Amino acid sequence: MSNSNHSCICIWEDLENCEDCNIRGRLHCHLDKKYSIIFGVPFFIAFIPTFVGLILLSFPLNLISTLVWIGYIVFFFLVWEPPILCAHCPFYAEGETKILHCSINYGFLKTAKFKPGPANLWEKIQFLIGANLIFIIPAIFLILEEMWYYLGVLAIGVIAWYIVIQFKICTDCVNFSCILNRVPKEIRDEFLKKNQVMYEAWKASGYKFDE
Repeated sequence: MSNSNHSCICIWEDLENCEDCNIRGRLHCHLDKKYSIIFGVPFFIAFIPTFVGLILLSFPLNLISTLVWIGYIVFFFLVWEPPILCAHCPFYAEGETKILHCSINYGFLKTAKFKPGPANLWEKIQFLIGANLIFIIPAIFLILEEMWYYLGVLAIGVIAWYIVIQFKICTDCVNFSCILNRVPKEIRDEFLKKNQVMYEAWKASGYKFDE
């Protein structure tokens, strides 16, 4: 490994060092644009029509709703989400840069410090609330002016997004702290055992490993 700041996390090793890994191919543990596409396309199917719907609201509600929504999205991804979710992810352990290099939030500014242990219940609840507010906020404004078509597109887009990520992203994701994570326990345990700093932090939290 080339960097001591994250030398305890195996995802920063060169791919050729993964040849003998027992869980190779079972986790999204290296940057992969495929995940960016799978995650992003359904999200923007909901985002773009919703943005159009807000713009079409009467003035000044269209301006207020758009600024509130965009402002909240920036706040959530750069201020609220990082310490409660992203900081628990191995991708956040890259020590040389202030920019996140994961397939989901690639290019975002890292505004928290890496937390090798699991998220607690309050952090998970906060994430659920914060993530769903991204869709609830515009829904409120669309309901106020009875923009039912755009509200319907938003609802369909959100449902489709959740279904897609649950079956195509959450089954492979190395952020085991996420409440949506669906990686099997045996694979999660194997990954944590390969990474001592995370293994010790999870064990200290009371997490039980299968022997």
